[in-house]
Amino acid sequence: MSVPAAAPTNNTRAILWMVASVICFSVLSLCVKQAANAGVAPFQIVFGRVFFGLIAILPFAIIAGPRSVLATKRPLRHMLRSAVGVSAMVLLFIAFSELNMTETVALNFTVPFFVTLGAVLFLGETIRLRRIAATVVGFLGVLVVAQPWNQTLVWAQVLPLLAAVLMATAFLVVKDLTKTESTIRLVTFQGFWMSVYTIVPAILVWQNLSFDLWLLLIFAGFVATAGQWALTLAARQGEASAIMPFDYLRLPLVAVLELTILGVVPAFASLAGGAIIAAAAIYIARREAQVGARPLVAESKTFPKT
Repeated sequence: MSVPAAAPTNNTRAILWMVASVICFSVLSLCVKQAANAGVAPFQIVFGRVFFGLIAILPFAIIAGPRSVLATKRPLRHMLRSAVGVSAMVLLFIAFSELNMTETVALNFTVPFFVTLGAVLFLGETIRLRRIAATVVGFLGVLVVAQPWNQTLVWAQVLPLLAAVLMATAFLVVKDLTKTESTIRLVTFQGFWMSVYTIVPAILVWQNLSFDLWLLLIFAGFVATAGQWALTLAARQGEASAIMPFDYLRLPLVAVLELTILGVVPAFASLAGGAIIAAAAIYIARREAQVGARPLVAESKTFPKT
């Protein structure tokens, strides 16, 4: 989701909105995991999430009016952004079906580091030594989570990292789109094209679901939309460097949900590695704010998660 136009700063209120978004996205992770545990195919879960998310956003699109929503001169860029974003979502949802929630979330925290690399490679931005060091530390946190030295590395652990690469790529596209596109237009086009991209793969693996599972997918779509709007309000009302650290509350919250709802004890390596990754990302944001640059890692918080 795009960074809204500048508005008077209210960090306290923005932090509350950020915490609300964290709660929504953590609950979304639980919904995805429960659907996967029930045997629902990842493509069907993704389609349910984006389609019902689109339905949730339609009332706002109708209120905004067709011109505000549809009058774009960059349709191909919207299609590209949605294709990359939905690919990331598929990889992440497959990871949720194969790995513990805490491990998946911890590995996916690497999005800001890939945004940094992409900004250097494709946008020509200058990267400072301390930012390089923090990025390296962040990837060391990935090693702590994956523990390749214990020969426990499994193929599914690569998926959240690949998803992070795609999410970072999508963010760079969104960063360009926000120069000309409104938030409601970005969100509506995203929901439409993601639904188009996933309907055929979903049909190919389609299975009849119980009433409870349909309710779960509907709830996932609506809670994801609520999380995106809360995230947008947080970005609109507060400084990015102030609100970004609160996104990392997802790790302990997901760990609590996984323990209390699913009865799975999170691995210490996932919590420790996730903490290292979070600390490195927070340092990058704070450092960039101190030198007067707009922190890329913080901007990445305006991109929808799952």
